[in-house]
Amino acid sequence: MPHIKLPYGKSLVEIDVPKNNLVGILTGKHAPGQTIERAFEHAWKNPIGIENPAKLIKPGERVVFVVTDHTRSTPTQEIFSLLWECIHTNVRSDDVVLIVATGTHRPPTKEELQAMFGNLLDRFRIEVHDCDNDLLQVGTSRRGTPILVNQHVAEADRVVTIGHIGMHYYAGYSGGRKNILPGVAGRETIEKNHAQLTDPGCEACVYQGNPISEEMSEAAQMVGVDFIVDCVLDGQGQVGRVVIGDLEEAHAVGRAFWDSLFRVTVPERADLVVVSAGGHPKDIDLYQSYKALYNAGKAVKRGGIILLVAACPDGAGNDVFADWAMRSKHPRDVFDIFAREGFKLGGHKALYLAKDLQRAEIYLLSEGSRSCVERFFLEPVSSPAEVLNAARKRFGKDYRVLVMPHGAETFPIIGSPVFEE
Repeated sequence: MPHIKLPYGKSLVEIDVPKNNLVGILTGKHAPGQTIERAFEHAWKNPIGIENPAKLIKPGERVVFVVTDHTRSTPTQEIFSLLWECIHTNVRSDDVVLIVATGTHRPPTKEELQAMFGNLLDRFRIEVHDCDNDLLQVGTSRRGTPILVNQHVAEADRVVTIGHIGMHYYAGYSGGRKNILPGVAGRETIEKNHAQLTDPGCEACVYQGNPISEEMSEAAQMVGVDFIVDCVLDGQGQVGRVVIGDLEEAHAVGRAFWDSLFRVTVPERADLVVVSAGGHPKDIDLYQSYKALYNAGKAVKRGGIILLVAACPDGAGNDVFADWAMRSKHPRDVFDIFAREGFKLGGHKALYLAKDLQRAEIYLLSEGSRSCVERFFLEPVSSPAEVLNAARKRFGKDYRVLVMPHGAETFPIIGSPVFEE
């Protein structure tokens, strides 16, 4: 009987799936082993779409580095330290500001900032973005969205983003332009951008022809991002590649590399999909953990079961998300709220969850109370074995199980098998 370990918060949860019932363990490919230093050095010496990133930064210029927040796995301290070694002769530390791109997320705690930056906290000015204050408009998008961004970013002479590239379930991919919108954008800008998510083009792994993604790129171009530094992490959280260069060209290379690792073909949809969000910080709350649930929904049969393994120490993670759920007696009520009130940031995730609940029954293994979990129409469980028993009772002894240990970073495509058994 395969003994499988799933990331859960900062620890692991174990599950034993009968061998005859296991379709497979769906994971991304392992990237070629290399240190972050070697990956960065190769990227710095081979920039994409620009000649020499160091020459873009001149003495006396105000330089802003926009970095991802505590809900992302970017190795910010390591990446920035390596970058600083390459440019420190061109710019004084006093002329540098690091902006934490929170979008509409809560600000990171002191402990989270320490984990993100380490000794950089004592050496550089670090600001946390506030989507409701200190904003400037840098333009209006072709779709009529006012592009409001953090004042430090708008007034900088140079802007560099530091992030990581992965799948995003309606923006196509993370990384690059996403550090600007939603990362350091105003709430109005973010809401109008995200309100387009009902467009058929707003899908995971869709970049061109995705209106949300295209408007994000437009915003980053208005800001004048000089170059991006993005990493691609493999399924073990190790840096597989770093790309440095032009906003669009470097990102294209990075997302192609991500596709080669994480777009994984499976032979059949399963009766039961067991999916982990990938552990901390990907399962910091239900709002973030949903990305894994989205991917699991593509691999489960209609009428099947999904078990989401996500610690969610911060609970729901978004007030509107929680409000729409609390105001609904049934998942279909979320659609009525959306019809009456239109798009609201946070409510969109309740809408996606309601769609998933039309396809499958969803169980949640988390730190949340029974009442909190049930508020989102999910079934709380204390162990994976409970869900295996439920699947056996519903589908019989030959029920089929697919396990996704890093669900937020694994995009299933139904077809022939190319996965680990």
